[in-house]
Amino acid sequence: SGTMPSPDTWNMETGYGVDDSGWGNNEWQLYTTSPDNVRVEDGNLVITALCDGPCGVRDDSVTSARITTQDKFEFRYGRVEARIKPPVGRGAWPAFWALGANFPEIDWPRSGEIDFMEMHNAFSDERTTHFTIHYCDEEVQAPETCSSPDGHVFITRNLSLDQSLGDDFHIFEAEWDETKIVGKIDGIVYYQKAIDPDKMEEFQRPFFLILNVAMGGTLGSNNQPPTGSETFPQTMLVDWVRVYQRVD
Repeated sequence: SGTMPSPDTWNMETGYGVDDSGWGNNEWQLYTTSPDNVRVEDGNLVITALCDGPCGVRDDSVTSARITTQDKFEFRYGRVEARIKPPVGRGAWPAFWALGANFPEIDWPRSGEIDFMEMHNAFSDERTTHFTIHYCDEEVQAPETCSSPDGHVFITRNLSLDQSLGDDFHIFEAEWDETKIVGKIDGIVYYQKAIDPDKMEEFQRPFFLILNVAMGGTLGSNNQPPTGSETFPQTMLVDWVRVYQRVD
């Protein structure tokens, strides 16, 4: 409730990422704390990517927001759910995801990543959601930097609905325990991965949550700059985020 995400739970990240790299993905947007980009309104978290035009790459013309629970709320195992209405426009790359709580002390992908919802508007369409995990197989590549296609492992699945995901809210969900990760949308299971404790120790540690709307970059635009055909604003509405855990 209120006009901004609760500072007791959420951090608001700003800028273009380390070394102005576009958050490691060549993304276009500047993340801000402006209520134009992130606010609570009518019971929803509202994250909005904006550009008044002309739109460029990391030149302050495209703005958006990214919020995390890092160092404020972390969890290991449980059921994670969010009710989200995502943006589906050209160049948009909305996501609900999690990183290992030891990031950035432990570099990515050794920290581990779980993507509960991503929409890759460069490579799929507005009907399709993706669930992905990233980790490092250190039996393949260690102690060198974990890179693809060597030690960096990513395992992804997608599901396409009959209608645009932007037409309504959907529940994006994961069930995670010491043996497996299961991904769902609206109760439909479309991702299952067993956890090998010898190779996937990343997923036996705590994680923190992230919500953001990126624009462009590797998966938003296949690293291409704005073409002028993009429409703004691109808005993600989040009704709620919930984490359930067993009480032993």
